[in-house]
This record gives sequence, structure tokens and C-alpha cells, in this order.
Amino acid sequence: MILVKTMEPAASGVAAQNKLLKLTRKRLERFVTFVPKFLVNDDPDTIHDLRVWSRRLQQTIRSISAQPKARTSRKLIKILRRMRQALGALRNLDVNTQLVKKHLDKAQSPKLRDAWKALEHHLQVNREALIAGARHEVAKCDLSWLIERAQKSLSRADRDADPTAKLEKAVISSLTDWDEAYGLATESRSIENLHGLRIATKRLRYRAELLADIGAASLTPMVKDLKQLQSALGDWHDRSVLLQFIAESNDQPEFLAKHPKMGRALLAQMEEEKKSNDAALEGILKRIPKLRKRWDDGRDKHRES
Repeated sequence: MILVKTMEPAASGVAAQNKLLKLTRKRLERFVTFVPKFLVNDDPDTIHDLRVWSRRLQQTIRSISAQPKARTSRKLIKILRRMRQALGALRNLDVNTQLVKKHLDKAQSPKLRDAWKALEHHLQVNREALIAGARHEVAKCDLSWLIERAQKSLSRADRDADPTAKLEKAVISSLTDWDEAYGLATESRSIENLHGLRIATKRLRYRAELLADIGAASLTPMVKDLKQLQSALGDWHDRSVLLQFIAESNDQPEFLAKHPKMGRALLAQMEEEKKSNDAALEGILKRIPKLRKRWDDGRDKHRES
């Protein structure tokens, strides 16, 4: 099933390439503003934005390279990926903190409130160490070198090339991976399979979004669907990480010995949270075939026209 058959021809040739190069410059500008900002500002939104724009920049750098394995682009991509990895644990912790705060605001039982407060404090203490470690890794990046290399990749790009076919091929490849990831997730709802589905959804969304940005406007509704699905999968993942964190906290002998009532309160909360998360996952998996059918219907209409 080929997704890109549903769309009209994207802006072709020089026009499409110019759009792609312009988009790469914009993404480079956005990314480099967040690096120094993170080094002096530990706001969770800054951390999230730095990760997002590193991924978006990586995508366009890869797309404009005539040779995907060229040394310059390969090294750039390696640095961008390493930076995201350095921020990953910190991002998970920030999401957990927000979820804990929401539970704390809703908690009625004094013991449950105390338990959520204890978890919130534990997260805040751990965050300081994660911030220091992430900043150390991000600071290793020579920003001037990165900008120079990115600009060199831009200058070496073939301005007469048409990137449409290359991007369409990337979308088709991602769609195949997405179908396979969905199949695995329905066969076995393991954490690994569901994580794979989340990543496959993210990659397909970003690649389809890039193709839409250079002129394939008919992909826009599909991108919107993927964005909503990615958000739902992200919420499921965040709640799963919180459940894992609570389980690890309750497994600490000192915590249960000192706070048995809080431990029991958290276990009861975990059971409710797990039921809610399982129901949300059920809804997500039911949505995917409907979303896929809309794309296939669009492809059939395109063939008939």
C-alpha cells in the first residue's frame, strides 16, 4: 500500500529543492538558538524544543545530501543524535514530574498526597544530576563547527536536483515500517513492540510532514492524523514510564519500611492508572486501521480521477 499515491505531484525540480534548502536553513537557525539557551535555562520546554529541532534538522540535512553517507552529513547527524540521547532521560523525568503534580493536585487522601509529594521531591533531586550531565554532553558540541558544517552541506547541495522522489521513497519506507510495527504491537503488546510503534509513527509523521512542506499539500490531513496518533502514543508512553518509576520506588526496601501506608496508597493508585492506560492503548490500536483505511481510500480516489 503506497501512501504517496494519494497526493498530487509535489512542487517539482528547482522549486521543491529551493523550498527544502530554505527549510533546512530555518531549522538550523531554530536549533542553534536552543543550544545556548539550554546551557543557561533548564526550562522543560527548552529541553523539549532542543530535542525536536535537532531531529528536524537531522532530517533535512539527510535529505539535502546527495550522498547520504557523506562524511560531513554523517558526522553532523551523529552529533545531533548524541545530543538527543543526552537529553532523553531528562525529558522523561520532566514528563514524570508533570504527571506527579497532576496526581498530587487531584489526590484526596492525606497519605496519597504525602506519597506523591515524596515522589515529586525524589524527581527534583534527581533532576539536578541529570541537568549537569546533559549540559556537560551538550557543551561538548562545538556550535561554530556545527553551523559551518551544516552550511557547507547546504552549499554542496545540488540546486537543480528534485528531492521529491527521494522524499517519497523515504515516506514509503517509513509506511512499511509503520505497518510492520503495528502488526507486532497487535500480536504482542510488549513495551518493546509498543515503543517500536511509537517511534515508527514519529518517523512517518516527520517524513510525511517534510514532503508536505515542499509542496505535497494532500499529505497535510495524513500528517494531522499522525500528529494526533503520535500525541496519544506519547501520553501512553509517559504514563507507562511513571508506572515503572512508581514500581521502582516501591521496590526500595527503605521506602516501604519507613512509609508502608504511602506504599499501599501508591500501589492502589498504580492499579487505577494501569487500567486507564490499558484502556487508552486499546483505543489507540483501534484507531490505526481506520486511519490507514482513509489513506487507502484517498489512493483509490486518486486512481479513479
